[in-house]
Amino acid sequence: MNSPAFSGSPGVVTARERARLATESTKAGDSATDFSDRLLRTFLGLCENPRTRRRMLRLVESSVGQGADRALYRMLNRTVITPAARATGIQASALRYELVCGQLVGLAMMRYVLTVEPVASTSTDEIVEVFAPAIRATLKA
Repeated sequence: MNSPAFSGSPGVVTARERARLATESTKAGDSATDFSDRLLRTFLGLCENPRTRRRMLRLVESSVGQGADRALYRMLNRTVITPAARATGIQASALRYELVCGQLVGLAMMRYVLTVEPVASTSTDEIVEVFAPAIRATLKA
């Protein structure tokens, strides 16, 4: 998929959202912690929002298996990871960002597509609390 397909998507991180992320990250102190938490909340929000859920889950499903489509990885980088990283000042290699995308896809697959318990029924707050350190470790390692 090319970028026009996502230009009007409610999942696109807007300038207002980037400003909010930047403001909250300066209050939070540790930008890596804030980035990981914000990234997970944004991603889970896209997967749970009735307006974006179907598209997100379709992209998650198409991102695995033989002949997998890289559209989800491109979209995540363009609309979630890169804007959030810029807003919070996080810098990491392209490899690390791609690995984070893989972690997010795995989480979405377990939580929303396969509905693996207890991941599927765990609150967003608890998922963020448990999973954010893995994102931070990937970015900082």
